[in-house]
Amino acid sequence: MRNIDLQHPAFYSLSLTDKEQLLRNSAILHFNKNEIIIKQGSFITHIYYLLSGMAKVDYAIRNQNNTIRVVPEQRFIGLMYSFPGKHFEIRATAITSSEVLLIDIETFKTVLRTNGNFALGILDTVSLTGSRIVGRLLTYHNKNIEGSLAAFLLQLYELYNKNTFVLPLSRKEVAETIGYTRESVVHSFSRFIKHGLISQEGKIITLHNIEMLNEIMNKS
Repeated sequence: MRNIDLQHPAFYSLSLTDKEQLLRNSAILHFNKNEIIIKQGSFITHIYYLLSGMAKVDYAIRNQNNTIRVVPEQRFIGLMYSFPGKHFEIRATAITSSEVLLIDIETFKTVLRTNGNFALGILDTVSLTGSRIVGRLLTYHNKNIEGSLAAFLLQLYELYNKNTFVLPLSRKEVAETIGYTRESVVHSFSRFIKHGLISQEGKIITLHNIEMLNEIMNKS
């Protein structure tokens, strides 16, 4: 396997031997845009780590799809769902062309057992991810459509660390993420554009008034 740069902080505590053990029992797969990375209900046999690209994690409740997380590169995909049972409760899909490292889960567990600092790093990662997911969902649940959309755009602003970025989701997927209808999302996007808060060219979004978007998010 080629030399792989694992940039997640949890990997920093690994010795060269531990890292080599993980990589010897791993495989790299390429996924095209909209291709499913993790199928809901599939057996949990690997830990998924996004080397490049972007993915989204969906959770279906009563046939209602909910996008609960957008995953940037050099992050785990579905890590908090990889240990409780035998089957994945989530679905992960590539938003862009992506490269994913699949680490054999039994090897991963062996390294966890023998490296306490690595285990603590993974525990911290799972806890932080869960806390952020709950925080985002509560934010969307307790706000009107414009407040929820403003919160969503500001989260992407933090994710990309710039005010011009590619919108990774369709209007329908944005609606599934923030819990409103596609029509409501389309109308709110149009209002934001009309009032000069954002502009859009194709998939490229530019946030022109971060301060006002924060105000809309906080007061809605």
